[in-house]
Amino acid sequence: MKLARVVGTVVSTINSPDLDGRTLLLCDLLDPSGTPAGGYLIAVDSVGAGAGETVLILDEGNSARQVLAAPGAPIRTVVVGIVDTVTGKEPDIRPAAAGAAAATRRSPKAPRRRGGGTRSDADHA
Repeated sequence: MKLARVVGTVVSTINSPDLDGRTLLLCDLLDPSGTPAGGYLIAVDSVGAGAGETVLILDEGNSARQVLAAPGAPIRTVVVGIVDTVTGKEPDIRPAAAGAAAATRRSPKAPRRRGGGTRSDADHA
């Protein structure tokens, strides 16, 4: 599930019959603190959300279709709740660069190679 803020609606003149009578909402994704996280989703509204509201989005196709009772519909994302408040400790999210650096570090037991980085025939012996 994801947090988002409804910023508008999406109108299409031609669409799947499964979407007839359903409102499509344009939602900007939010991080746990409520600030924009970058990116957006178009979601089918199932709760009557409006512009400016913070919503809870289910972004899993099969689950979204079950919520809407539309098993064969071309639906992936659905708004399942309107959020009043978010409380609690924000998760410890580390930047991707820190995770990548940690993954490339050698373990303390790994032997260190010396030299210019190229292997000679002597290294293979």
